Amino acid sequence: MIQFTTNKKIKLHQDKNKMQVALSCVILLFLWEIIALRINNDIYLPTLAQVFASIKEIVLEDRFILDVFSTISRCILSFVMALVVAFVLGIISYSFNIFKNFLTPITSLARSIPNMVLIVLALIWFNKESAPYIVVFIMVFPVLYDAVLGSMKNIDKGILEMADLYKISRKDKILKIYLPAIKFSLISILSSTISLGFKIVIAGEVYGQPLYGIGAMIQNEKVNFNTTAIFAWIIIIVIISSLLNLIEKLLLRRAFIWRR
Repeated sequence: MIQFTTNKKIKLHQDKNKMQVALSCVILLFLWEIIALRINNDIYLPTLAQVFASIKEIVLEDRFILDVFSTISRCILSFVMALVVAFVLGIISYSFNIFKNFLTPITSLARSIPNMVLIVLALIWFNKESAPYIVVFIMVFPVLYDAVLGSMKNIDKGILEMADLYKISRKDKILKIYLPAIKFSLISILSSTISLGFKIVIAGEVYGQPLYGIGAMIQNEKVNFNTTAIFAWIIIIVIISSLLNLIEKLLLRRAFIWRR
């Protein structure tokens, strides 16, 4: 009975939060429309009707799927490459302290470089098609590397001692202790790292202007002073980011199903 009452209170609290968020969105959209009508200049701020009309126009264009697919594929491919390298180097750093110390200044430097500076350097060193991959890799790698290394360092020493006591094989220790710890740590930061990579890819495309990509289209609209289309792309980006977050939540629910 107590558990039922607690669950009911939690659900009511969650519903209240959702209502407040929805109300906030309605108020912000209302203010947007009022200010846009007051300014009456779509170069500065278009109306909601103009933005939604532009979204429809963009979505119906033949190249829309190619632009979205190109950006998402760059994000995912860069993320996978960074994940594989971070996984391998994290394990090596855990096994050899000298290697960890060697990588420390490199990862610290990668975390400290501003995104825009890195994009400019990547465009100087590489072609416009490769630059977004390089930038995302450099920005995401330190986060994933720290997660891999930290997850192994934070494993309960008692569990490792017990595994040694019962003479658990190295293979079973890797599969049953180390890999689950790394998996839970990586999944917990999946949303933030993919979202970060998605934004950096778009920024790289804005500067690099590849043949296809969301950032390339935003740059084209900027050159034409088409603010309405830029706002339309912003909403499309928000929708795509929300879908990525939804996928991440489903993965989290599946990974942590044992908690329920």
